[in-house]
Amino acid sequence: MEYMGELEVEVFSPLALSILELLDERPMHPYEMASTMRARHHDEFIRLNFGTLYHTVDGLERKGWILPIEREKEGRRPERTIYRLADAGREALTRALGELLRKPTREYPQFAAGLMFMHHLAAADAAHHLNQRAALLDAQVTKFEHVLAELRRQGLTRLALIEMEHKIAMLDAERKWVRKLEQEIVDGKLEWKVGIDSGHGMLRSSHGTSAH
Repeated sequence: MEYMGELEVEVFSPLALSILELLDERPMHPYEMASTMRARHHDEFIRLNFGTLYHTVDGLERKGWILPIEREKEGRRPERTIYRLADAGREALTRALGELLRKPTREYPQFAAGLMFMHHLAAADAAHHLNQRAALLDAQVTKFEHVLAELRRQGLTRLALIEMEHKIAMLDAERKWVRKLEQEIVDGKLEWKVGIDSGHGMLRSSHGTSAH
């Protein structure tokens, strides 16, 4: 159970998966890993910074999933360790990918929290904020569409860019839903009562006033 807990924490993190995936292509040192992730726009999907990167690399090495094979020294730069993917790391990568594709996991997006408590705002204010969100989503979709088109021009296949296609589809679906919700608020089609009287009182009464 302890081992499986460690597996979930480290291998299922997008950064760890990206490291294992890159080393499945060829040996690299951490700086090259970060540069390659940015060149491939992995940093749009992964929280990437050098502190977390080196911490994750150390964790994967301790598990024996990646192995140091060479230390590289260039001029006055600090020594760099080049890593390769171990057989155990390749097995962990394929197992983790299978789990991620197969099994939906519970996520806690911040937007959902905003929607949960939106009734504490005046309707006009909520509609205004949603309008601004939709405009930002428009900009994000346009940005990713340009990046996707550029990478396709560079010869990358659809399979290599499938996560970006998914990102665009999710952003597009969200902006359409947000605009629809905004319009329903503006038109008065969504019932609106500011504060606790928004409907939670009915939930309380249906469960009784006592916890016993």
